[in-house]
Amino acid sequence: MDIILSDLRAVAESIFLGDNWTYIAMVAGAIVIAVMAMKNLTQILCISFMAMVVLGIIWLVYGGATSAAPTDPATWISQLEAGWASMGQTTGSTMVGYLVTFAAAIVVLFIGKSLIFRG
Repeated sequence: MDIILSDLRAVAESIFLGDNWTYIAMVAGAIVIAVMAMKNLTQILCISFMAMVVLGIIWLVYGGATSAAPTDPATWISQLEAGWASMGQTTGSTMVGYLVTFAAAIVVLFIGKSLIFRG
């Protein structure tokens, strides 16, 4: 249990306390999209997974579009494939950590949104 909690803490710290502001903005964008798409708290698992997929898509497109500014489609596609391969090497505990971290952030923001936009 202690290993799981330390993995969750490490993932949360790497997401929100990192010094890569571009990545933090991507995560925030994915979470905001998820909060806006969520209708009630029973959807939290699906919405958290959707936020992870949205983050992956944003990350792949941004990385492919900014890495050495490729001019030909073949180079751009190969860079997207390299990004996809690096995502495929992510461990299961890290993926669960992302899912739980996203779920916690989404729940907090969803409750805040619900309190502000009551009516």
